[in-house]
Amino acid sequence: MGRDPTLWDAPDELRPERFLGKAIDVKGQSFEFFPFGSGRRMCPGYSLGLKVIRSCLANMLLGFNWKLSENVRKEDLGMEEVYGLLTPRKFPLVAVVEPRLQIHLY
Repeated sequence: MGRDPTLWDAPDELRPERFLGKAIDVKGQSFEFFPFGSGRRMCPGYSLGLKVIRSCLANMLLGFNWKLSENVRKEDLGMEEVYGLLTPRKFPLVAVVEPRLQIHLY
């Protein structure tokens, strides 16, 4: 349903702007988009999952400096995907991660 061409314009393209200005409830009350299920069958770990992801991302951004490897330019980054079970990026993102804090703080 998430990639159904009868429901979405160009469903295989990454277009985050398609959700701008729309009141879509990710908990499943809007039947255009419900990644966590709906009703009685809604994912019980929905709120915990979002909090854990937000916390992990915040800790990674706070604790490390991120930059592209020397042989990658910003202009060369692509958002194409390879469809399958997990939908990974077609070309992996290679980043250089350096500790921002002193080692004993990790």
